[in-house]
Amino acid sequence: MKLAGLILAAGESKRFGGRKQLAKLNGKPMLQHTVDHLEPLFGKDLFVVLGAFHDEIRPHIKHPVNIVINPDWPAGMGTSIAAGIGEICRYGAYDGILIALADQMKIGTAQYLSLINQFEKNRIVASRYGNKNAVPAIFPASLFTQLASLNTQTGARELLVQQQQNTISVPIDDASFDVDFKSDLAALQNDKILN
Repeated sequence: MKLAGLILAAGESKRFGGRKQLAKLNGKPMLQHTVDHLEPLFGKDLFVVLGAFHDEIRPHIKHPVNIVINPDWPAGMGTSIAAGIGEICRYGAYDGILIALADQMKIGTAQYLSLINQFEKNRIVASRYGNKNAVPAIFPASLFTQLASLNTQTGARELLVQQQQNTISVPIDDASFDVDFKSDLAALQNDKILN
C-alpha cells in the first residue's frame, strides 16, 4: 500500500500571535518538529500545506518536502485539506493519506506509525482521545473526493463523525494537545514526555 503524509500549516495563528509554525521549541521551529517525525515514514511522499506567511515559513523547512500553497487559507482548514489532497492526487496514486497538524507537539513518529500499522486500505484510521475520533488520521482513497471538496473551518471533523462506523480508532491521548497560545508553548519547554 502506498501512503502520503499531509501536514496542515496554513493558518495565521491569530490566537498565538502569528507565525506559530516558526515558533521555536527546544531550539527548532514547531513545523520542523512535525516534518522530522513524518519524513522518515513518508520520504518524498510528504506534503506540507502553507498559506499565511508562506514566503517566510518555506525557507525554514529543512527536508525536501512537497510544498502546497493554499491561497484560500482564510476560509478555513477545510480548504487546506482540499488543496493538499488535490496536489497529492496530481502527484501520484495513493491508497491513503495521513493528515496531521503542525502544532500537535506531543505526537511523535511512534504514534504516527501506530496509525499506519492499523491501515487496511478501505477504512479511516483515526486518533481517539476523550470521546471522539480526530486527526492525525489516515483517510482511504475512497474518501479523497469528499476531502477535496471541503471548504469549512472545521476541516475533516464532520467527515470523521459521518464515517464513525467505518473508522478504526487508535487511542492517542497526546492528540488532545495542540499549541494554540504562547502559554501552551511555554508549558512544553520543560515537558519531559515531549517527543
